[in-house]
Amino acid sequence: MAITKYPPNTVWLGGPRTEVGDLSAGEVITPGMLVERYNNAGVVRFRKHSTSGGVTHTFATEQSMLNKGVDETYAIGDLMEVTIGSPGTTFWGLIASGANLAAGDKLGSAGNGLLAAVGGGTAIAIAIEAKNNAAGPGNARIRAEIL
Repeated sequence: MAITKYPPNTVWLGGPRTEVGDLSAGEVITPGMLVERYNNAGVVRFRKHSTSGGVTHTFATEQSMLNKGVDETYAIGDLMEVTIGSPGTTFWGLIASGANLAAGDKLGSAGNGLLAAVGGGTAIAIAIEAKNNAAGPGNARIRAEIL
């Protein structure tokens, strides 16, 4: 896979996927974050994936139908556009400040919607580019492929 030096400005980069667009956000979510369904007082919504080392292949994509970009967050109650990926799906995910990843590193859920290098958890993706965000100051985007 050839990687361009420019930001793709879309979260889903290619590969098989199922698009979901029938649930709202239960909290503020940035496109590229891993998400999960949860029951909020009888109403099913999306929230940031909350299990560090847990397994999910579901991530928030940008609000394309509203012509919004990847850095425009979903507010509580916004109808979300979400992708459920399969092995081979590539996406532009998010890593935390302080992370320094090499291409080929195995990635898992950090438990807050972000990707992190796999320590003791289960790998859900692989980094397809190197990304040094050691100096931060905030989250950074990284291209990843679902395993």
